[in-house]
Amino acid sequence: MKGFKYIAAAACCVLAAGSLGACGSSSSGGKQTIEFMTMQSSGTPQLKVLQKLTKKFEDKNPDIHIKLDPGTNSNQNDIRVRLAGHNPPDIWATHGWSRDRYANFLEPMQDRPWAKRLKPLGKDVYKTKDGKFYALPADIQVSGIMYNETALSKAGVDPKSIDTWDAFQQACTKLKSSGITPIVSTPKDMGAVGDIADYILPGIYSQSELKQLKSGKFDSKVYERFSSMVSQWAKDGYFNVDYTSATPDDISRLMASDKAGFYFRANGSAQLIESYNPKVKLGMMPIPSDQGKPYFSTGEDMLTFGVSKTSKSKQAAIKYIDFLAESENLQELVNVSMNDSALTGVKSALGQFQPTFDYWTKQQKTRTVPFFDRTYLPGLYSTMSKSTDGLITGQLTPQEAAGQVQTAFENAKSKKQ
Repeated sequence: MKGFKYIAAAACCVLAAGSLGACGSSSSGGKQTIEFMTMQSSGTPQLKVLQKLTKKFEDKNPDIHIKLDPGTNSNQNDIRVRLAGHNPPDIWATHGWSRDRYANFLEPMQDRPWAKRLKPLGKDVYKTKDGKFYALPADIQVSGIMYNETALSKAGVDPKSIDTWDAFQQACTKLKSSGITPIVSTPKDMGAVGDIADYILPGIYSQSELKQLKSGKFDSKVYERFSSMVSQWAKDGYFNVDYTSATPDDISRLMASDKAGFYFRANGSAQLIESYNPKVKLGMMPIPSDQGKPYFSTGEDMLTFGVSKTSKSKQAAIKYIDFLAESENLQELVNVSMNDSALTGVKSALGQFQPTFDYWTKQQKTRTVPFFDRTYLPGLYSTMSKSTDGLITGQLTPQEAAGQVQTAFENAKSKKQ
């Protein structure tokens, strides 16, 4: 893809072949082997369910073998190298980008028997303007600010009353005064920092400012409204004191022990928190906005799978995807996602977030907005994360953080020209 030269791509592909196993499908003794780059780490509930469902599929289809590749620490680079080398796996998890990054490489899915079951919420997330979409989504991520109900209650904070950033700041002050860490995050997980920016930015920009950004004009002054707020939170001591050294396990333990209030992270992160304290009480709330009412951020998540349009075993790969799309099978995947289901006929699996999710979406009719980076800053999530990290550590001023993102934005724009 962008930025790859032919020779470099070829060299990288050779390396990738050694580390990732066979490239694409193969046949041996009449049995087709389908390579599936799952992007799910070894031992995770998600990979275990895929392994269980795959065995079920292979028992019914003995002429097809599904080779499940576990995730690595460089999933996105792995698939980019494979695509640049023209040897993609037969199936891969599209990690949020089935339409906006991989559409040219994937087999369209809108004519599959299960396609009509896509929920209305998913239309804006997965479909192109002409109704095409390119992957099977098990779940759809609907994210807000996760909170510890017990911690907030101890500090006298009602999450239902937080509808502005001023109210959020007041809640953080109350938490800190009660000896509770207001916000947890860690630079050891790019997502834990990047999601702070990704969740907040949609409510920073006005509609006219979003149109300007979409047209290729980055106004650093607008971004500074976000960076200044996060910088002030850091100065006020709202983040965990061990931020620079903390691991995802460390901050999960803080949340699990009722010693932290807020966490800007997807609901799936609650699984680790609950592993430390099954009785922890968690909820989710929408994100305050400077441009109207609060909202939830929504988008494609990690349990979304597409088929390479150049696969030599395309029909077998599609047969496997159709199998996963069956309601009873898709339900098993959704159950380990802690998200809403993307297709009808499959129940959502938000766990203990279900009551607060239902309150905000059904009673309060809370709006949803797409993940900011995918719509307005594609390819810049890492920069958003690193610049936000600099704000929390104090290594970057709000102006410098905005400048970093602007530089990356301009560089990305110049590469497209």
